Amino acid sequence: MKKFYQLLRVNHYIKNFLVFAPLLFTSGVDNTDNLILSFQAFLIFCLIASTVYIVNDIFDIRLDRRHPRKKKNRPLASRKFSLTQAKLIVIVLILLSIMLINFNRELINVTICYLLINFLYTIYLKKIPLIDIFTLSSNYILRVYAGCVALNVDLSNWMAVTVFFGALFISALKRKQELFLYGSISRKVLNYYSLNGLKKIVDISAILSIIFYSLYVISINDKLFLTIPLVVYGVIRYNYLSDGRNFSDSPVDEILKDRQNILIILVWLLIVINSTI
Repeated sequence: MKKFYQLLRVNHYIKNFLVFAPLLFTSGVDNTDNLILSFQAFLIFCLIASTVYIVNDIFDIRLDRRHPRKKKNRPLASRKFSLTQAKLIVIVLILLSIMLINFNRELINVTICYLLINFLYTIYLKKIPLIDIFTLSSNYILRVYAGCVALNVDLSNWMAVTVFFGALFISALKRKQELFLYGSISRKVLNYYSLNGLKKIVDISAILSIIFYSLYVISINDKLFLTIPLVVYGVIRYNYLSDGRNFSDSPVDEILKDRQNILIILVWLLIVINSTI
């Protein structure tokens, strides 16, 4: 069971909770119909995200087998799954995604866009410095946009730019840790980066994400002002912890294993939900 969990990257499903952002900041979770629509979009993105991760692992299998951590943790690189098995699982995931999309066909375009961008990333874009982390960041916006499409609401420009710079912060920090821990052996594009350069991108995107988030919540609901200190503290602390050698190259794992991060997220969520009731 654990190898399926690792292959599907279930721990990365936390990213797909961005699908619920439009729901939280519009009708709220007490709207049952909208909650169901958002949950459907969430499930679809979980399935297609797992599809993308497996396809990427298939393309990167040789490189992953030379990576100090991935050769042990990635099911394909560690030979827990064969390539044939992985391809069959991809087909099953795609079929399940198509079945779910039939319940909300408005999500077809955004799903195709997500798959196309990630396919281009897997075969080409991840080899180009800066374009690689900007592409990863765009995936986060697509998740939020999918939530908007599911509810038939417009994507706020403030929300989009906040999510983008928050994602850029995480993506650049991931690259910084990869370069710091393993050097360019983890991925070829790191030959074009430096720790100092990535640190600057991390700091700039962190500052901008805080600024845009603050402007966004102040403009839509005064009650959300209380969430700003939480976001500021969370971003600064996360950036601070990333300078330690024990900080891994997986931002998701670091978020999930840190109790303070979990507490901050829960308090933030309670304030946001309460503000829409």
